[in-house]
Amino acid sequence: MRLIKILAITLGLWLPSAVYAQKVVVELFTSQGCSSCPPADEILRELALEDDVIVLGWHIDYWDYLGWKDEFSRPENTERQKGYRDRWNLRSLYTPQAVIHGEAQVVGSNEQEIRMYVGQFQAEKPMLEIATSTSGDSANISVSALTARLPASDIFLVRITPEATTSIRRGENAGKTINYVNVVQEMTWIGNWNGRSDVNVNASIRTDSKYVVLVQAKDLGPVLGAEYLN
Repeated sequence: MRLIKILAITLGLWLPSAVYAQKVVVELFTSQGCSSCPPADEILRELALEDDVIVLGWHIDYWDYLGWKDEFSRPENTERQKGYRDRWNLRSLYTPQAVIHGEAQVVGSNEQEIRMYVGQFQAEKPMLEIATSTSGDSANISVSALTARLPASDIFLVRITPEATTSIRRGENAGKTINYVNVVQEMTWIGNWNGRSDVNVNASIRTDSKYVVLVQAKDLGPVLGAEYLN
């Protein structure tokens, strides 16, 4: 499929845009106390500028004892990473770790490998459609299948800080100023989806916050789709 797309672009052929409209989700498990993380944080910033890529920065808390407490770290973020560790039978947690579309995991500073996976998933047909609308502090989210035999999934609303800057004064990154994108502040489960029937979900939101809708197969399975809410 990817080869067909490349040939089409090279030859100037027209391809239906909907075929390649899937938004690929790149999650980064990172920490301000990790000396290896700043390059990965920068890669995430670059990916956030690209079409059809949604990035999420999950700041974990298990490096907070190294002389600097990450202001964005949350135990819930660490629990999510533990879920991926158990799913893939990894020996331990590590940072920086990038998870691409819930289907592949690589070292978060390995830009070449991350982009390879992003390209692979972008070349796939979207599996579902997410339609959203907001009114004040309320959001309506609709999910519709675009293909058959999709797995049962969870629908999450992820509250993010689109941009943040921190000057780190202690620890392994002392003296560095790091810019972050789409820092996860909170993830809320808002509904189930059976993978077949259309579903509508209403959720409360904060009018001063930005959100990502994430549809993911049960038990931290593959990401089936994602969309910015506002």
